[in-house]
Amino acid sequence: MTPDTDRERRDPSEDSHACSLCGVHVGAFGGEYCEPCAREIGEKPPMRRCMGCGRDFPQEWMDSVDISPADEYYPEIRYLCGDCSGGGP
Repeated sequence: MTPDTDRERRDPSEDSHACSLCGVHVGAFGGEYCEPCAREIGEKPPMRRCMGCGRDFPQEWMDSVDISPADEYYPEIRYLCGDCSGGGP
């Protein structure tokens, strides 16, 4: 184990319970990838920070809000969780 993390890294080719990308142990009932790798390669939706409360949630649970000025060509998108937007996750 490395000092900066509590997740044990293993060789993916030697451990069937290790992430196929980084080798972190995912457990007997884990998927092929650990959570960060699955999000990075698109297996799971990316995490977004709520502009209301500051907590992180999967993007699919969030409401997107365009906060860019009306004359801006490229929109600036921020996200609100279900609690902050008045809905549920």
